[in-house]
Amino acid sequence: MAVLVKAKDLRKLEHLEPPVNIGMGIDKNTCPGTPFTMGHPSVPPGGRNQRHYHIHTAAGMYIMKGRLRMFIGPEWEMKVFDAEAGDFLYVPKGEIHGLQNLSDTEPAEMVAMNSSSSSLDESGLVFVEPPWK
Repeated sequence: MAVLVKAKDLRKLEHLEPPVNIGMGIDKNTCPGTPFTMGHPSVPPGGRNQRHYHIHTAAGMYIMKGRLRMFIGPEWEMKVFDAEAGDFLYVPKGEIHGLQNLSDTEPAEMVAMNSSSSSLDESGLVFVEPPWK
């Protein structure tokens, strides 16, 4: 059965990748039995999350607003590139990734999804660096 999750009802995950605020829209809590997750991360001005990877899932992102610097891969062969509104990013499972908002004044926003798991807890999230201050 179809489920409509209203923006006002997104479950806030402010603790997961500070300072990124993730509004979780689709997961096992809102749509029991779903085979993926989908959320709306917002990155405050200048904000950077800690690099991480997912053991069990690939990730897809669509940049809705702003410009984000993406950090992809392990430290010794990291690729850095900039994404902006309208761009898509695919990250295979197990690949290290992180991001930083390039604006000092405006938040950046995206839609993010993880395949093959019904919650972020099941994605096998592993952080490879501490949260940025």
